[in-house]
Amino acid sequence: MNVFVYGTLLVPRIWVLVTERPDLNSSKALLSGHSIWRVREATFPAIREEDPGYEGRVAGRVFFDVPESALQRLDLYEDSFYERVTVQVQTAGGPVEADVYRAPRKKAETIISSDTWSLEWFEANGLERFLENVFDH
Repeated sequence: MNVFVYGTLLVPRIWVLVTERPDLNSSKALLSGHSIWRVREATFPAIREEDPGYEGRVAGRVFFDVPESALQRLDLYEDSFYERVTVQVQTAGGPVEADVYRAPRKKAETIISSDTWSLEWFEANGLERFLENVFDH
């Protein structure tokens, strides 16, 4: 199974802590029809599916052939906070089917803030605190 990641899992250290798989092949990818935002009162993001015709895209990375053991660890990491759905992402080599964790439509309005999220912002403003809160407790 392929998995598209867009947020904290783009940080190699977090990917390895969660999946225990530093050796998986991956590629940059774009997910159309979705937007990315900070979660309310948090430093991590959520994406949501937008209405048809939305032209924005979310940049991320698709990891190929993620083994079941790593997928189970990802499910625990993402919790029931997100839904895991299959989408199509665009890579330099063409479209690829992958699973992604996103905010469920019904929950998105209550959990997503109006603040945009970027990896650069997260690394500068939230990474260390996130690592302490999630992995050092």
